[in-house]
Amino acid sequence: MPKRILIVDDDPQIRRLVTLALTDETSYEVSDVSSAEAALLHISRQPVDLLVTDLLMPGMSGIELIQRVRQLDPNTAIVVFTISPEGLSPQLQAELQIDYVLSKPATAEQLRLAATTLLDPIKPVTGRTEPPSAEAVTGSRFSQRLAALRSRQSVQPPVTSAVAMRLTPNQSGRGGRSYSEAQLERMRQSLKDLALAPEVQCAILADMSGLVLSHWSRRRDINVTVVAALAAGNTLALAEIGRHLGQQQPGHLVIHEGQDQNIIMASIDDLILLLAIGVNASLGWARIATLRACEEMARIARSE
Repeated sequence: MPKRILIVDDDPQIRRLVTLALTDETSYEVSDVSSAEAALLHISRQPVDLLVTDLLMPGMSGIELIQRVRQLDPNTAIVVFTISPEGLSPQLQAELQIDYVLSKPATAEQLRLAATTLLDPIKPVTGRTEPPSAEAVTGSRFSQRLAALRSRQSVQPPVTSAVAMRLTPNQSGRGGRSYSEAQLERMRQSLKDLALAPEVQCAILADMSGLVLSHWSRRRDINVTVVAALAAGNTLALAEIGRHLGQQQPGHLVIHEGQDQNIIMASIDDLILLLAIGVNASLGWARIATLRACEEMARIARSE
């Protein structure tokens, strides 16, 4: 049975990034919730092996959550992922039996090493074995299991071409597309340059399964995960409609005009680019800007 991990953070972007880090080439079953109250409900229905939680959240705090989890199952491994690790004294860490403290922001390598050491102490870990900027609680299960891990593995050579993200295949028989961190960073910067235009309200880059790679928004109330999933479904549905109508090559640009904003969706190989722009913006400009961004994304995606 795969080990279960629960991520608790009120920031959806943090939850997404941690989930990506802990599911990349692992067998872990990862779930996420936005509050400590939701976490307790989740754990009461399905116990977890590892809890990754923030400390400062609306409602019940991470400290209260850890206290409750310790009452429910003292054997649950706990990683605190916080922007203010100095708020945890050594005495409080020991009292709560916190296994590991990570400072935000943390790398995917740090997150995976923490999870692997707590859940699979004898599993080999490639690359560095010392997680920078991470604090293991003295005498905790983390330090004990880290010692076990080190004693059972030989140091591996550094990985020179690590895969940062693997996209979901959009057709059977295809293995999906992999991107390095450098490619993803270039994509994010390209999307940011487009999103900085005054009339752009939201810009989302996702894959055909709806997985969000990057997004920029002037509003905090947009659920980009839901929007990306709907955009992916709409893109696939339009391609199927075109096929039934005898279209030889599927279209890759759709403009939806509304009274308060216009929405533009474009497909780039296995990627989807979505823009929400104000009604005062020129649709001609928006179309040209979107197509240029698509060309840039395609160049980045095809580069090594």
